Amino acid sequence: MRCLKWMLLLCLTAQPWLASAEWEAVDENHLAVVYIDPDKIRASSVFPQAWHLIDLRERSKTGAMSRLVLMEYDCHDERRRTLAFSSKSEPMGEGKTLFTSALSTPWKPVAGDTVGQKALLLLCGHNAGKGTKGAKGKDSKEAPAAPAKSESHGDAHH
Repeated sequence: MRCLKWMLLLCLTAQPWLASAEWEAVDENHLAVVYIDPDKIRASSVFPQAWHLIDLRERSKTGAMSRLVLMEYDCHDERRRTLAFSSKSEPMGEGKTLFTSALSTPWKPVAGDTVGQKALLLLCGHNAGKGTKGAKGKDSKEAPAAPAKSESHGDAHH
């Protein structure tokens, strides 16, 4: 397990393939545009993984203009967790690496009408988001995902 974490950290600090990826926008709000690279999805019927690029509209307090996040989704229980994270000094995953982490976060339910639910639908197929676990459904009043929320956690989590 320790070897895997070191490999993830190495990928995050030296990832020119992520910066040159063909990113597909999945959501945006007043804080950021969130992209997924469909060519880098690690397919799985239950636990797919995908790299997310969070392109911030304004520089964060830590100097970040973008973030690269490896997310894992649980298609059955409609939840997600962060596997690895990196903050970058320039938009679209470019520039100096400001912070990296390969600490997995706990599983969190995917709420309805958020970037998490859009990614879940993309990665898990048309049946995702229709269960009673995790997703709140289309009638949810919850605001779209706010990617800059991690600022209060020292850029350690998405």
